[in-house]
Amino acid sequence: MKARKVKLNKTLFDTIIFSLILVLTSATTLILKRAFVTDEALYVYVYVTDRLIDKQPLAVDNTFVYNEPEFLAPIILEILDKKVRVEKEESPLNLCSIKGFTDKVGDPVLCLPNSFYFVIMGFSYKEAPAPYVPSGE
Repeated sequence: MKARKVKLNKTLFDTIIFSLILVLTSATTLILKRAFVTDEALYVYVYVTDRLIDKQPLAVDNTFVYNEPEFLAPIILEILDKKVRVEKEESPLNLCSIKGFTDKVGDPVLCLPNSFYFVIMGFSYKEAPAPYVPSGE
């Protein structure tokens, strides 16, 4: 079976419209990217079953161990070079550990079935919780 030959007629108008759409899309992307940049200090908000349990500055390199009754085993959270990751956790698929370091604001990292997740957000997002004390103690 022979393929049909279809000739597309490109006119100057088509080229101008395509170029205009391309330029407008690029400009909109750049403007939106700059509009949502913040000079505010970023923090890592740590949640267990939608309950805020900790808030740590992203600029300070540190390692934290969280142990809650819901967890299969303690979860180790590491902040390094303004990025954060779950260093060690126990779960069937190890979804948190596989993701690795992240520095994306507003992108939650979920650890299932441990009901644990963390999000990077600005300081003014929520009030700081009390210092972390494991629920089992």
